[in-house]
Amino acid sequence: MLLFIIGISFTAAAVCFLYYGKSKLIYFSLFIGTLLIRIYFIDQDNYLHDWDEKYHALVAKNLIESPLIPQLRKDPVLEYRYQDWWDNHIWLHKQPLFLWQMAFSMRVFGVNEIAARLPSAIMCAFIALIIFRLGRITKQEIAGLGGALLFCYSFYSIELTTGAIGMDHNDIAMTFYVTASLWALFEYFASKQLKWLILIGVFAGSAILVKWLVGLLVFGAWGLATLFYEKRANYWPTCKNVLLSLAISCAIFIPWQIFIFLSYPVEANYEYNFNTQHITSSLEGHSGSVFYYLNNLYQHYGYLGWPLLILGFFSTVYLLQDKKTLILLFSPILLVYLFFSIIVETKTAGYVFIVSPLLLFIFAMSFQLINDYLTNRLYKPLVFGITVVAIIFSVAVSIRFETLNSFHSKGVSNYNWENRENKIHNTQIYKSLDSYLKGSYLVFNCKSMESVDAMFYSNQNVYAWWPEKSVYDSLKALNYKIAAFTNHNNQVLPDYIQNDKDVIIIDLKLK
Repeated sequence: MLLFIIGISFTAAAVCFLYYGKSKLIYFSLFIGTLLIRIYFIDQDNYLHDWDEKYHALVAKNLIESPLIPQLRKDPVLEYRYQDWWDNHIWLHKQPLFLWQMAFSMRVFGVNEIAARLPSAIMCAFIALIIFRLGRITKQEIAGLGGALLFCYSFYSIELTTGAIGMDHNDIAMTFYVTASLWALFEYFASKQLKWLILIGVFAGSAILVKWLVGLLVFGAWGLATLFYEKRANYWPTCKNVLLSLAISCAIFIPWQIFIFLSYPVEANYEYNFNTQHITSSLEGHSGSVFYYLNNLYQHYGYLGWPLLILGFFSTVYLLQDKKTLILLFSPILLVYLFFSIIVETKTAGYVFIVSPLLLFIFAMSFQLINDYLTNRLYKPLVFGITVVAIIFSVAVSIRFETLNSFHSKGVSNYNWENRENKIHNTQIYKSLDSYLKGSYLVFNCKSMESVDAMFYSNQNVYAWWPEKSVYDSLKALNYKIAAFTNHNNQVLPDYIQNDKDVIIIDLKLK
């Protein structure tokens, strides 16, 4: 708990620094506070979560040695279907940037859960800074700090960072790069400096290299702001700037697309077609009505979702007089929610989370309105105190600490169906495999769906089943060293494996 308490102390210090006008110290305190709080939570679960963290982690581990060969199973000695992203060889199910980040972290800090999650924790800390910076650009610093604190203690972003909610580190990376591209656009409109045009392209291209073309969201916001609030004489100069940023984006994400089509044409074609089907079909059971995302505001923002949404939008329109700024804030949110609600048939909560930093900033404009309304009516410290109490109350509600504590200590939640006790037990066994076997083996009879965990924690080639006898005999003829987990649950080894004296039976019972 010490990390958590220190993290809270840093975020509290950021509030004090705001009162005394110490902006640079606010950035430092926000970053350290958000990072420490995330590190506290990513250290709670000493195992990999089932959907989808362990797949991302194993691919990232394999990228350490071969950065241009995204592999789930490095050595698929048994037959596999390249269409099954949860059990294939060349893994192109996601774009690679967030996986490279995880791989780099594990290269530096070792192959473990915390190292795999650390890039997400760091990106969350930067997102908090960006939200505060938006407050400074728009001259609404209380809204900036309030939004940053809401994100710092955001239940959903914390659970994505820990890997407990599906798409986990992929969604965090996408949220970071999309938010960074929109921030660069705000900075460009404020200063008109070339470096921001370059950064818009860099961040947008990086977003695409995490989760595909939704990363172009910044150009939609830019186009709408230009269309509605630029003079026609400025259209062509603006178009040139847009094209420059877009060209930089293309230079970042297109080379990888060319590479995978040349190197892995079968897998690449399948994944591109599969991605397209998300628009026309409800894939993998992820379905819902056009109101799916509005009905799921609670999942992202807790009980304050609807009240803060209404108050925030009202406060933002009331406080911000610059219509272009309003377009830049509102249009990305509307574009994302309309696109995924109306056009895309596959529904998952994470799709719209990429605009959560903007939404939290808008939510926090209600704190700014409280402060501005009470200023000159009450004593300044009292006004600030009332505003801070409103922020603290909102943060306390949004973090849903009891839910976090219940899952990460007891394994009880309504969004993750893992058996925490079994996961911890089995993970300890997988971590001991290399020392138990003392060599490289082909291992059979792992727990169903946990061969990925076993391969992350060891250097063994692990399967959750066993081959038929003819295939088994051929593997032995090829001099594969074979081991198998002892019978567990309903998985009972066939006689031709149990009675084979050359097979090492791993007498560590999986739950």
